[in-house]
Amino acid sequence: MLIITLITVFSCIDFNANTVPDMILVYTQPLWNWFSVGDFTVPISLTLDGLSLTFLSLISFFGLLIYFFAACYLTSREDIYTFYAYSNLLIASILTVVLVDNLFVMLIGWEGLSISAYLLIGIYNKQPRNGYAAVKAFVIMHLTDIFLIIAIFLLYQTLDTLNIREVLEQAHENLAIDSDIIFWITLMLFLGAMSKSALFPMHSWFTETTLAPMPALALLQSSTVILAGVYLVLRLSHLFMMSSDVLAMIAMISSLTILFASTIALVQYDIKRIITYINLAQISYLFYAFSTQSWNLSLNCLINYTVTSTLLILASSILIKKCQGERDISKLGGLIKSFPLLHVVFLIIMLSLSAMPWISASFYVKGDIIWGLMAEDRLISGTIGLMGILFSSLGIWRLISMVFYHKQKQHEFAKTKWISYCPIFILLIFTTALFIYVPLPIQGIVPMGNIKTNGQLSFQLLSAAVTILSFFIAYILYAHRRNSEVQEVLNTPIIKFCLRLCHSDWRYDYLLNSLFVKPYVYLAKLLKKDPLALWDNWIMWGIKKVNSFIVDLENGQIRWYMVSMVIGSIIILMLLIFI
Repeated sequence: MLIITLITVFSCIDFNANTVPDMILVYTQPLWNWFSVGDFTVPISLTLDGLSLTFLSLISFFGLLIYFFAACYLTSREDIYTFYAYSNLLIASILTVVLVDNLFVMLIGWEGLSISAYLLIGIYNKQPRNGYAAVKAFVIMHLTDIFLIIAIFLLYQTLDTLNIREVLEQAHENLAIDSDIIFWITLMLFLGAMSKSALFPMHSWFTETTLAPMPALALLQSSTVILAGVYLVLRLSHLFMMSSDVLAMIAMISSLTILFASTIALVQYDIKRIITYINLAQISYLFYAFSTQSWNLSLNCLINYTVTSTLLILASSILIKKCQGERDISKLGGLIKSFPLLHVVFLIIMLSLSAMPWISASFYVKGDIIWGLMAEDRLISGTIGLMGILFSSLGIWRLISMVFYHKQKQHEFAKTKWISYCPIFILLIFTTALFIYVPLPIQGIVPMGNIKTNGQLSFQLLSAAVTILSFFIAYILYAHRRNSEVQEVLNTPIIKFCLRLCHSDWRYDYLLNSLFVKPYVYLAKLLKKDPLALWDNWIMWGIKKVNSFIVDLENGQIRWYMVSMVIGSIIILMLLIFI
C-alpha cells in the first residue's frame, strides 16, 4: 500500500508539471488485447486523467492510513495476514475500476469488489452469523450488477463501442436528450451503481459490514466499495446530464436513504450499527449533488464524506477496544475522565456531522448541495437534506452523551497503543473549513456547475439554525432524559410507534424475507420433490393401465378373436362410408 501511495505521489507531481491550461491531460498505457470475437475486440489498457488521479489519491491515501491503523489494532497474527490478503484484493479491484478505459474490463474490478466484500465480512467465518452475513452481502451486491451488464449491452448495441471516451463522444453526437434509449441506459447504470453505493433499498450489504473487523469496516464503508458507484456516475456524468428523469429519480432515492438511515441511527445501541447508519445517511448527499448536476461539488462532498466516515470508524474502533470489546452504549458511560482525548475527537466528529456553521467543511459542502436543491425548487428534497443534518447530529450526540457523560458502568479498560491515534490526528485536520474546496484537476472531464449565490447567505443562516436546534434538542433529550415532560412526549402512541418502527429497521428485513426469501425457499422445496417427475409417474401409471387392459384381450379364445375382427371391419366400413 505504501508503494501504491508513493507511485500516486509521483504521478500527481508529474501530472501537475505537465498540465497545460485549457487542455485535458490524459495518460494511456495499452497492455494487451483480452479477446476478440469478430469485429468486437476488448483491449486492456490503463488510462490516467484528472478524475482517475483524484480517486487514485483518495484510495491510496486513506488505504494507507487504514492499513497502518490495522497493524496497530489487530492482535491475532492470523487475522492480520487474512485482512491484508483480502484488502489487497479489494484495493486491486477498485484500482481496476478507476484506471481502465473500457466498460467491459471494468466489470472485472466491479465483480472483484463484491468478492472482496464477501471475504472481508466473513473473516470470522467460524461463526454462522458472519458466514450468513457474507453470503447476504454477496447476493445483494450482485443483484444490481445485472443492470450494469444490461447497460453495457445497450451501449454497445447503440454506439458500437465500449471505450468510455468514445461512448461519451458518440452519445453526445448521436443520441437525443431525454430520449428513450438514454433513459434506459442511464437508469440501468444508476441501478448498477446503487448496490455499490448502498442506496436504499440495496443497503442491506452495508449494514452487514458491522460483522467485519473495524479496519475492514473502514475500507468497505469509506474508501473503496463506495467509491466504485460514485466513480461510475461521475465518469459517465455527460450521459446522466442527458436524462432529467433519472436525475429526479436519484434525488428521490437519496431522500429515502437519508430518512431511512438517519432515523434508524437514533435508536441503535450497538456502536458499529450507529456509525454505519450515520455513514449511510451521509452517502446520500453525494447523489443529491448528482441530481442537481453539481458534479464538481460532489467530489468535494466525497472527500468530506471519506474523511468523516474514516475518522468516525477509527475513533469508534479505539473506543471499543479500550472498553474490552463492549459495543452497547447503554452499558458504557462516564468515560470523559478516563479518555478525555477520545472525547475531544468525538466532539470534532460531531461538529463535522452536524455541519457546524463556518467552522466545519461539511457546513459549506452540504449547505451548497442543499441550496442547489432549493434553487431548483426541489423543496421536499432540500427539507429532507436539512432533516438529515439534524438527525445525524442527534445520533452522534446521543452516542457521545451515553458513552462519555452518563453514569459510569464499566471500570476495567484495555490499553491501546498511542501510535494508533496518528491516522486520527491526520484526518482531524481535513474536517475543518480550511479544506472546503480542494482544487481538483477535473476541468473538461466533469461538467462544472455554477451555484446561484442569490439568497445563499440567508440559507446559510437557516442551516446554522438547524445545527443549533440539534444541539438544543440533544441537550433536552439526552442530558435531561428523566424530565417528566420529555418522558410524557416519548410515551405518546405516535412516538412509540415511530420508535418501534425504527428499532425494527423500518421492517425492511421482514418485508425482504416475506416478499423474496420465503417464496424462494418454498419454490426450492417444491422443486426438491421434482414436480415434473410426479407428472412422469402419472403418465407411466396410465401406460401400465392401458397395457394391462390390452394384455387381458389376449385370452386365447377363437370366438372372441372372430368377434373382434367383425367389429373392427364394421368400424372401418363405417369410417369409409361417412368420412
